[in-house]
Amino acid sequence: MSASDPTFPLHTAQRWVRPGVDADAPAIDAWLQARAPLPVPEARARRLSLDALLAQGGQGICLLAGTNAVPDALHCLMPVSLVHHLGTGGRVAMVAEWWPPAGEAPVEGDNAADLLPGWLAACCAELADWCRAHGIRHIALAPGLVAGLVPGQRPEGFVSDASGLWLRILVPTPKRLG
Repeated sequence: MSASDPTFPLHTAQRWVRPGVDADAPAIDAWLQARAPLPVPEARARRLSLDALLAQGGQGICLLAGTNAVPDALHCLMPVSLVHHLGTGGRVAMVAEWWPPAGEAPVEGDNAADLLPGWLAACCAELADWCRAHGIRHIALAPGLVAGLVPGQRPEGFVSDASGLWLRILVPTPKRLG
């Protein structure tokens, strides 16, 4: 996403969003445990779920977001599960959970009211790129993720579906041979 994109303000150009990989697991696990501590059995189950998403073995993906101001520091987390959706006739990237920044000071120039929608929009844009590259034609957001956002703050391209989910239709990236 470029700084000239009107949905991604210029002052947030230091933000990054990327798919998590296996090597990120210990840092994410520690971040999650600090944000939402769980007893040992539940923490182990969460770690197994996280490992499945980080492996990108067809179950989903885990998007990480942060800023260049603090390299490798995690600000946001978007776990995404690939699920079958009968209404679309295929698999969708389902976002039912969103871990936004917690109590962080805005990046210089940020408006506190724009902080959450900016992070969510950046993660949704990266997810759309990933889905196109992997032949996933739809992204679905749980209604609670956008419930408090006014229409101008909602991630671009999502519309309310009859199922109650927020749905975005994507056109897959054409494959290149050679």
